[in-house]
Amino acid sequence: MTGALLALVAAALVQTAPPPSDAEKLLAGYVARYFAFYPSRATEAGRHDFDQRLEDPTPARRAEWLAFQKETLAAIAATRVVGPTDDEADLELLERQVAREIHDLSVRRRPERDPLWWTGIIGNATVFLLVRDDAPERERRAGAVARAGQIPRLAAQAREALAATPGRLVSKELTAIAARQARASSEFYRRGFVEAVGGAKGASASAQKAAAALEQLAAFLEGWRVWGSPALHADYTEAFRIATGVTTHTDRVLEEAQTALRAKTAEAAAYGRGVWGQFFQDPVPTLDREVLARFFARVAEDRASTIEEFVQDYRDQIAALERFLREHDVVTLPETTLWTGASPPFFVGQSVGGVYPAGPFAPDAKTLFYVPAPSPTATPEERETLFRAFNHHFNVMITPHEIFPGHYLQFKRAAQSPRKARALFADGVTVEGWGTFCERLLLDLGWGGPLDRMAHYKKQLENVARAIVDIRVHTKGWGKDEVVAFVRDEALQDPQFAGNMWMRSISTPTQITTYWLGDRKWRDLFEDYRALRGRDFRVKEFVDRVMGSGPIPIARVRERLMVDFGDVPAGPFLFRGVSLAPEPAASPTPVP
Repeated sequence: MTGALLALVAAALVQTAPPPSDAEKLLAGYVARYFAFYPSRATEAGRHDFDQRLEDPTPARRAEWLAFQKETLAAIAATRVVGPTDDEADLELLERQVAREIHDLSVRRRPERDPLWWTGIIGNATVFLLVRDDAPERERRAGAVARAGQIPRLAAQAREALAATPGRLVSKELTAIAARQARASSEFYRRGFVEAVGGAKGASASAQKAAAALEQLAAFLEGWRVWGSPALHADYTEAFRIATGVTTHTDRVLEEAQTALRAKTAEAAAYGRGVWGQFFQDPVPTLDREVLARFFARVAEDRASTIEEFVQDYRDQIAALERFLREHDVVTLPETTLWTGASPPFFVGQSVGGVYPAGPFAPDAKTLFYVPAPSPTATPEERETLFRAFNHHFNVMITPHEIFPGHYLQFKRAAQSPRKARALFADGVTVEGWGTFCERLLLDLGWGGPLDRMAHYKKQLENVARAIVDIRVHTKGWGKDEVVAFVRDEALQDPQFAGNMWMRSISTPTQITTYWLGDRKWRDLFEDYRALRGRDFRVKEFVDRVMGSGPIPIARVRERLMVDFGDVPAGPFLFRGVSLAPEPAASPTPVP
């Protein structure tokens, strides 16, 4: 091939890259402004050009940010595209993000009325600089010291914004939570920060000033006379629509959830009766609740007694699950970049448990999986309670949810996508629904045994109860006592889970509905796709195509899956029915 021809070929290849679309330009502009307003979220996403800055939400800047949201909403309407395209999916994610910001700032007025808005920023100010390895350590530590030095200013801004608000508009419960968070962060900066940054220059002085400022903030919150309700009341309907994309009235969603709880209880008890003789010698109880109570107690017996055993159990499950997925050809797995362990000892008073995925601007970085662990000051009873809740069988069934094909793989693929909006503004129903769906999918494929499936049933009851509790707290006047009694007596959960559900409902409204909502939507899509493909159906094809779409709304995933085969009706209301087919009494039939 001549040099001239090579040049022509090279030029043609360069020209094949299309220019960015109007939607891509709009998204890029929004992300730039988003990171300028929320620098700590830039760090979380793997961008480090904002590491020396901390959020500075003065009243003027909040007003400017709100105006920009409204401008962006108009721009989205002008840029709207139709059809199952990447631009359409990304614009929907952006529209939800913008709507959430507008609702938080102009309807709920969170910076003036919700102290958790401030303590949430403070809690994440330095954590990603300390636990990630996606930038040189020296630079990350310098960024953490710089941010710690700005915490006194941010804490003062919080006090100023909140102090002007009448007490009747502020929740006493949320204020108490925020006070505890501020004290925990103060403890971290006073006792753990210098060690965390390796004694970097200026760390001690910045840490002590941050700790003192956070103690002042905590004292202000503890002494603040407020008496408002934590419930969103009339604002919940719009918050729910924005978070979930569900437009059905919440009363109808509540009705469906209550029906689903009864159906899931019966299904779980029927399965338990079928395997009763494998674990118990006495006759099977007549009442469903008694069957489940015995099994849930038996599940909790197999548990770790030390944090070392606990962490090793998770590591063993992750390794075994990876082998299982490869041997059964369930999903295309990339090279695993995952670190699993307990929270670092220097995170005094500050919880960092959970999956910390690589951000879209550092997609090859490790994902960190910090297992839930008791605090160093926990009593023996508190440690025992945690290990009972996160027992071996819970760990077995939750690993597909948290790791693969759940959150780890979902966000790893999203981070590697050029469509960065999908990792930055992921659809919550898609994300938590997918993790929950993966629990059952893997059990049906042969992962785990009867007790692991019973642990899954307990989690399923908790998930449905979450939706019921969230709607009832924010629209029906339920308080903590009603929540704890319902979750304990009707959803058959431990008292710790019941209390935790109340806290999550008031501190992150709508979020806890996404597990049940998403699980059912994923199950509907899975069954539709399996029926459509018939004998050609393969689980791996379904999972790989879902992973390729990224965490966009499930309706958009459906469009992409069905594009080659024609439309499949979405079914009545939210779901195709109120429950899956009853579980087989003994061993499940694997999905092809």
